Amino acid sequence: LRLHPLLIKAMHRLGFNEPTPIQKACIPAGAHQGKDVIGAAETGSGKTLAFGLPILQRLLEEREKTTRLHVEDEKAAEGSSTGGPLRALILTPTRELAKQVCDHLKEAAKFLGIHVVPIVGGLSMEKQERLLKKKPEIVVGTPGRLWELMSSGNQHLVELHSLSFFVLDEADRMIERGHFKEVQSIIEMLPLSNSSDEQTVKATSSCETVANLQIKKRQTFVFSATLALSANFRKKLKRGLSTSKTATADDLSSIEALSKQAGMKPNAEIVDLTNASILPEKLEESFIECSDDDKDANLYYILSVHGQGRTIVFCTSISALRHISSLLRTLGINVLTNHAQMQQRARMKAVDRFREGENSVLVATDGFARGMDFDNVRTVIHYQLPHSSDVSALFISQTYTFLDI
Repeated sequence: LRLHPLLIKAMHRLGFNEPTPIQKACIPAGAHQGKDVIGAAETGSGKTLAFGLPILQRLLEEREKTTRLHVEDEKAAEGSSTGGPLRALILTPTRELAKQVCDHLKEAAKFLGIHVVPIVGGLSMEKQERLLKKKPEIVVGTPGRLWELMSSGNQHLVELHSLSFFVLDEADRMIERGHFKEVQSIIEMLPLSNSSDEQTVKATSSCETVANLQIKKRQTFVFSATLALSANFRKKLKRGLSTSKTATADDLSSIEALSKQAGMKPNAEIVDLTNASILPEKLEESFIECSDDDKDANLYYILSVHGQGRTIVFCTSISALRHISSLLRTLGINVLTNHAQMQQRARMKAVDRFREGENSVLVATDGFARGMDFDNVRTVIHYQLPHSSDVSALFISQTYTFLDI
């Protein structure tokens, strides 16, 4: 994949010896060919590094050209303590996924002198503003908090003249049910990716920019666990899409529309590694037909018999979640919970405790499912039928036992 030696070293340090299929397909196009990428693969397939490594690769290459960094002199890379203009903006639909993506990129960039920060709701805005004052090159965030800071005029987030990468992770979830109107507002803040270098230099003459004005066109990465692109859209990509930003938020009804609004360039690389059947080979899928009155008994039975290993119980409402968690605690099962009305610190703590425990039980609303990746989850239970079929598909694509009650 012709990755920078420092990135190769970072991957070995993290225990990654071979790239995953989505990484093999996306990294050459993103890192060396400068292409925009639309990628789809199941959760847990390595999508974060599929767009993260091309970003880090290009930032390292640019830094070597502008500061004459010697590859052998690791101290030069490690000694960099100050950031610069915002180079990469990564949007995720949920706070937990933003933190997960940020943690992965931080590990990969640990000794590179490239700074990554998460910007999500539920946490102190003042603290996040202090983080942004350090001028991190990469920001990972949720649309709501990002737009809140951008609309208030945060200097680091509104000076986008040097932005080289724009990423939409779990893009189909980003536009579900119109919950993310801020996405449209953020996209409208982005400089047109097809503007000339001369225009860009003129616009940035009075503010900080990349050393030696090595301005490149912005790359756009759109990733998801599912992908449905029409043949007509693929033809349009080859011809070139209009980059008009006059559309309304209602137009963001598909990955196609979102890609167009984000300024997807012609000849974008389309990588679709999703399995049409969605179900992996080693998955055992069960469906239990029962009345509402019998659900609690069946749930307790399944947790008692199949409770070894990590278990996630999904429900569609917070009221059902509270009922389940209270019942199970009364019956002596210590459960963790995660839902939108919890304080963000409590939500993050629940995720961390779930990862740490070998036999943890997590009860969560189904919005938590998208994009989260956990090791060694043995059982997934849907206490209620999900509102959307892809909610269950997301988790059963990770070889978990799936029991829908």
